[in-house]
Amino acid sequence: MSKGIDSFVGLLKWPIAVASLICLPGLALAMADVVHAIYRSPRPIVPFVTAAGAYAVLWLAVLRRPSLVAITSAEHELTHAVFAWLTFHRVIGLGAALRSGGHVRYVGKGNWLIAIAPYFVPLFALVLVGVMGLLPHRHLAIGSAALGLTVTYHFLATWPATHRHQGDLREVGFLFRLVFLPAANALVYGVILSAAVGLRPLLGFLRHVPTPTVAFVHWVMSLF
Repeated sequence: MSKGIDSFVGLLKWPIAVASLICLPGLALAMADVVHAIYRSPRPIVPFVTAAGAYAVLWLAVLRRPSLVAITSAEHELTHAVFAWLTFHRVIGLGAALRSGGHVRYVGKGNWLIAIAPYFVPLFALVLVGVMGLLPHRHLAIGSAALGLTVTYHFLATWPATHRHQGDLREVGFLFRLVFLPAANALVYGVILSAAVGLRPLLGFLRHVPTPTVAFVHWVMSLF
């Protein structure tokens, strides 16, 4: 079954890339709206920023040591595993990967979504966004702080591995990641920031996307 899903995911690769490029202006403007809302009312973002700063200091002081690579790479490898499971691959090497900071091993060839997932999916932060949606608003400050910590954890673990020689990124190709990752990250981080300040995370963010997207499509069509 995984072979068929890999083939289907492969067929979707470039249509998704084109859709990402088309939606990027709208996603960028939606992100700008979230940032503007934070600027107008900055108090809700304080726990997020405080926790993010605290984790960054901890990372600089302790966690970036090579001996602690298993801690900083855990989410990265787990994200590969989650997307392998979602595309019906049997994961056979997650435990070894977490101990050594290596690669997750799974049965089958795999697909581009498994390879690129850690570069646009801050897994722990998105799980928190889902949990926060179920909690009363009075717990926003705690949730915001937890988001700040997990987002910074993801960023500091992922950024050093984001270079042209990285195997996962070479697998998907330079052009695809250049087109896909900006839009995917604008969507994900827009949702996370919206949740951190108590806005409606997904629907509230996405409602700003269609109008500039349609305008961009009309502009591109006018060129021809």
